[in-house]
Amino acid sequence: MAHDCSEGMLMSQVTDHLRIGQFSESPVLAAAQKLGLDAEFGITWSTEKVVSSPGQFKSLDAGDIDIAITSPDNVMLYATTDKNPLSTQIPITLLRPIDHGLGLTFFTRPEVNSVALIQDSTLGVDVLKSGFAFLLFRLIDHVGADIEKISFTEIGATPKRAQMILDGQVAGSILNAESAVLAKESGLHAWATSADLYPDYLGTVLAARSDAITPAVERLVAMWTETTKALLAMSAEEVSAVLSEASPALATPQYVDILQSPVFGLIEGDTVHLSDLETLREIRSAAGAYTPNDQDLQNLVSRA
Repeated sequence: MAHDCSEGMLMSQVTDHLRIGQFSESPVLAAAQKLGLDAEFGITWSTEKVVSSPGQFKSLDAGDIDIAITSPDNVMLYATTDKNPLSTQIPITLLRPIDHGLGLTFFTRPEVNSVALIQDSTLGVDVLKSGFAFLLFRLIDHVGADIEKISFTEIGATPKRAQMILDGQVAGSILNAESAVLAKESGLHAWATSADLYPDYLGTVLAARSDAITPAVERLVAMWTETTKALLAMSAEEVSAVLSEASPALATPQYVDILQSPVFGLIEGDTVHLSDLETLREIRSAAGAYTPNDQDLQNLVSRA
């Protein structure tokens, strides 16, 4: 895949290291290294797998990580109020959108195949007051189940929820990315997806402290955009080849199909739109959770 390296070559005179906090492995970062874009843009990075959004934003606030790969709902919660698990409001800037949720789907075990059985079950969530949990509540309502009749248990990040469903410890959850691929391959029952209710659902973003947007951070954002364009322009076979060495779990045809999907996949544009956040606010409101006001949302999408 050919790239216009002129800007990157200028940048490569300096190499800076960044620390990135993420819930699961990023195909964009894996592809960027394979394509040599890290060198072109003069950056290296290390990643830290976070287990919860409070932990991720505590690290971001303390300067232990430079960039968070996270849900925009998390950004709204920690950037617009101190009524969050950390009891502090953090100045955060949305750097760019990443994807449309990578196939967010409400799955249950195969035997949980009716609304009545959903209502008689225990479902897993990361935490009850999270964006993915609020979306799950909307999907439960969408399929006609009464959320008041369902038990929920907090069990953490998506891969752990997927494994607990397969182990029979919970009846279902909302899953995406490689966990959604695993769910389908394992015969779990897919009830509804984010696109059934919100066709332009914003699933993941890059975010940083507003007072810590260094030239290196800006270069990573530019690299991210170029890598995304490359992944969307390649054939599925080319994407699999790029990802196979760095991360075989992300190189399967099923995962690549989600990654390149115009409904669920990577977002080429580099702007988070107000309408994206308004959709997330609507989902929060339906769950009776804290909702930021119009000015709060406007501030998040207005980069200095």
